[in-house]
Amino acid sequence: SYINTIEKKSEDTLSQVVARTEIPLVVSDPDTLNAEEKVRIVRNTETNLGDLCADAYCAVTGADIALVNAGGIRDDIFKGDISYGDIIDVHPFGNCICMVNATGQQILDALELGASAWPEENGSFLQVSGLTYEIHTDIKSSVTTDENGMFTGVTGDYRVQNIKINDKELELDKTYTVASNNYILKNAGDGMNMFQDDDILLDEFMLDNQALIQYITVNLNGVVGQSYQNPYGDGRIVEIE
Repeated sequence: SYINTIEKKSEDTLSQVVARTEIPLVVSDPDTLNAEEKVRIVRNTETNLGDLCADAYCAVTGADIALVNAGGIRDDIFKGDISYGDIIDVHPFGNCICMVNATGQQILDALELGASAWPEENGSFLQVSGLTYEIHTDIKSSVTTDENGMFTGVTGDYRVQNIKINDKELELDKTYTVASNNYILKNAGDGMNMFQDDDILLDEFMLDNQALIQYITVNLNGVVGQSYQNPYGDGRIVEIE
């Protein structure tokens, strides 16, 4: 009875409408949204929900760029009202947003690790804001990791190329402000250990799902509109054969 009371209170909260969207926001192939079995694409392809989540990280931190591990973006949002529960379904883990100073080389290495399994799915595949990059699929990944799956280097050519930050070519020795979450920046989640020694500028100051709500309600005036209409994003991640 006690548990049922708690569940009822949670249902009331989760059903509260916090915003709305004019288009579907996807982690799945848009052609399978209404199918019995969806086909997930967010872990190897840019999507509009990936863009939205990354844009939220940038908006609440003011960072140059944002990197969001696709494994932390979990569910589609259908056209219409967005409930609090919908937002929790997208970011259910309670990860906290952080911001660090990172070099261009570290950003390159993170993108390379995230693209190392492409075209296979990879939870470390990075959805981004403030930058664009290409994955040259004819180059076999030469990322190396240790026995614990931690990044140790790249032995050959990088398959991630032509990285631009706010339309300017990435400089490997330049320092940029990078927003991500504690899982990536502090805990080396998915093997992303390249940021471990970076200066932390903002430390776990907001939950990722709170940031998503704030971005939609404040920055987008409560409505996700046509700027996110393409389910495959706006060209931030391009696969080059």
